[in-house]
Amino acid sequence: MDTLRVLRGSRVISKLLILCLIVCGCCPTEGSITLKDFVKLIPEWEVYPNSPYNVVGDNGDAYGHYQIHKVMVDDYNRITGSKATHADAFNPVVSERIAYAVLSHYAKHIQSTGVTPTADHMLFIWNGGGGAWRRVESPRNDQKQINLNTYKSRATPIINNYLNEEKRRQSPQGA
Repeated sequence: MDTLRVLRGSRVISKLLILCLIVCGCCPTEGSITLKDFVKLIPEWEVYPNSPYNVVGDNGDAYGHYQIHKVMVDDYNRITGSKATHADAFNPVVSERIAYAVLSHYAKHIQSTGVTPTADHMLFIWNGGGGAWRRVESPRNDQKQINLNTYKSRATPIINNYLNEEKRRQSPQGA
């Protein structure tokens, strides 16, 4: 009976991944996005539109529009020397500051290894922690990788839409 449940579950996951590939494409986000713009977009895939500032997710562990966990606040405090609390993540201005500082820190680390940070790296860090960026180049066959890929498939269309809108705004009229 357990084997049957696992097989059904793996078929569902496979179908979801195939659907994501069809809808989102198999390639990384088109073009590039600045870290500042990436950070401003995070709430668009983290919470429903018009969610209140005090929205809580992940069974009570993620706070605010950026869905920040306590470990992220701890990371922010370590990186910046701040004394933010987890409850501070309900403030969207503070959340944006936390996101930018933490992702900027890891982007510099990624660059120091000779890899150019991409939106995919930032997505994996935001969803899977500081070391998850390595899974972009070296994916593993485990549940965490499945979760990261699912998260990426949710965010990528939003990022691509933003990049396409930016491209449209910057192109001359009638071109």
